[in-house]
Amino acid sequence: MKMKKLLILFAALLCVLPLSAQKMSKEEKATAAKEAYDAAVKAIDEKAWVIVPSSYYTLDGDIETNDDNSVFLSYERANAFAQGRFLCGNANTNIAEVTEYTVKTDKKGNIKIKMVVNGRQWRGTYQISVRANSNDATINFTPPTGSSRKFDGPLVPLAGANYYKRSNPI
Repeated sequence: MKMKKLLILFAALLCVLPLSAQKMSKEEKATAAKEAYDAAVKAIDEKAWVIVPSSYYTLDGDIETNDDNSVFLSYERANAFAQGRFLCGNANTNIAEVTEYTVKTDKKGNIKIKMVVNGRQWRGTYQISVRANSNDATINFTPPTGSSRKFDGPLVPLAGANYYKRSNPI
């Protein structure tokens, strides 16, 4: 019951923040960022989070913005899912077993996650950095062959995320 109330509160907060973002004081912004960080920490611990990249780096090193919510990386308890060519190297909805998942938090509150995925069409290592008192994440993906990929976006709980996952992952 408490979890349900927290998720409803978080969803309401996500709806209200864009409307009041221009009028927020410095303290209100800090409070909202801290709440987003706390929700991200809880999602990381529960292995139930999603990242919809707001930007990514092309192979040429240029930064491109992303406004497509069907491009995402998620961890849903036992499996990881990725969709979008620049995240996993193909255009499929990919499912993979997470063979390694380590989380380290430094003294300042910065979080470092190492996630190794192994699936039929998608495998590699994700290094995820979440800044202290924020849910902003920087992600580096290193496949076994080919070039690394880098992207940025907010890490949010699955329940509060706005993303589109196609059916029939492979």
